[in-house]
Amino acid sequence: MPKKLIIVSASSSRKRESKEPIPAIERYNGIYFRTLRKYLREGKLRNTDILINSKKFGLIRSNKKIPYYEPSPGNWGSLGLNKETVDRIRKKNLHKLKKLVNAYSEIYVNVGREYMKLIEGFENFTSCKIIYATGRGLGPKALHMKEWINKID
Repeated sequence: MPKKLIIVSASSSRKRESKEPIPAIERYNGIYFRTLRKYLREGKLRNTDILINSKKFGLIRSNKKIPYYEPSPGNWGSLGLNKETVDRIRKKNLHKLKKLVNAYSEIYVNVGREYMKLIEGFENFTSCKIIYATGRGLGPKALHMKEWINKID
């Protein structure tokens, strides 16, 4: 079965219980992460990798252990980074994606407009099908992601 990839933005909601590093998929606790964990438990993402688009860590695998850190103050969904920092993170992320994307038959991208700046241009490295989350707001995008996941198995 062909492999799939999900790219999702880091969540401002985080589990505080453990200050010790835990897998990013467990640390972040927004609606997308709760949905992904549910489908992982159910075995529906067996041939699917998950990358998390974080302004703090760059693009990381979902099993990478990260410590708890306080969310950045400011507007929700805003990067709050200057252009040079965005460019530096994007360059690092694109380097990583260039090595990875051709291993997948399909990529699902669920990142906000601001976080898209951190991976902008990755589609130039692959000819695979790329699906972008649709809808305005968390609920519609979470529903779209659920529908996509239910179609891949």
